[in-house]
Amino acid sequence: MKKNLTILIFLLLILVVSEKAKAQYTYDSVFFETPTSKIIIDTTGNNIWQIGTPGKNFFDTAYSGAKAILTDTVNSYPTNDTSSFIYVIRNPYTQTCYTSMEFWHKYDTDTLTDIGIIEASYDGGNSWININDTTIVSSNYLGNSYFMWDNDYHKSSGTYTTHALITSGKSDGWILSRIIWVWWIPVKSDTIIINPDSLMIRFTFISDSIETNKEGWMIDNIITASRVWQLCSGIESQPEKENISISPNPFSSQTILKSDFPLNNSKIVIYNSFGQVVNQTKVISGQKVILYRNNLPPGLYFLVLSKNNKSLITRKLVIVN
Repeated sequence: MKKNLTILIFLLLILVVSEKAKAQYTYDSVFFETPTSKIIIDTTGNNIWQIGTPGKNFFDTAYSGAKAILTDTVNSYPTNDTSSFIYVIRNPYTQTCYTSMEFWHKYDTDTLTDIGIIEASYDGGNSWININDTTIVSSNYLGNSYFMWDNDYHKSSGTYTTHALITSGKSDGWILSRIIWVWWIPVKSDTIIINPDSLMIRFTFISDSIETNKEGWMIDNIITASRVWQLCSGIESQPEKENISISPNPFSSQTILKSDFPLNNSKIVIYNSFGQVVNQTKVISGQKVILYRNNLPPGLYFLVLSKNNKSLITRKLVIVN
């Protein structure tokens, strides 16, 4: 009886911790089984993106359910085509210190110039920029905004890889990819979406003049996560006033943080892409700190250096094998 009670208490503790972790984020999703206003497909031209049941050889089933969004549900993609659809991210995802968007996808394209690209618009679609490892400096908020591509998870092999921000060639089955925005997302008021605080993500597939009879790009299960604002204050980014370097980056076993000022009584905290603390280092003195991998899996991480309980810098770390 006591053994069963102990097991029950243990399971309840796991449940409480799990629910507490879920409560730290706000989630939204599109699974394409029902109509949604989050997806915009321009139907005025010959747009080949369709929401429906896949009926091709490689694109034979959706990741979950019956439907996905793909470049034509039955036919191979045509030549000389450029087709897009837009995913709209609304508040609270655009007004937080951390937002991520992940999705499952498969692609089958010519490796020459047929590609899929992803862009972001902060001004209602008036201008677009490629999602890349970029820092956006703004005078409207404290610190900088970063947006970047996280690792890809390959379901068929169970491995993680980095991504070149484009889809080309043929994927090894379904891949889970994630895009991350860190700190504030500088969204401007737009006139296209009713909600004035919207971040627009555009998925575009482009083909050249060579016919290859390939299937294109298929996407399913888009999930957006946003950290609740209360969790942001503890690691709020500050303007970078000091000369601090981290090299090498990416690294496989260790990297070195160097500063032009003494790091006495400072602390280094490393977060994974879910905002979880994976390592902490207290710096007693000196201007150089060796940071070890400590069996962390390859991927994207964030380093926060603080001194006297004030955040000094936030830097991206990339660990590779």
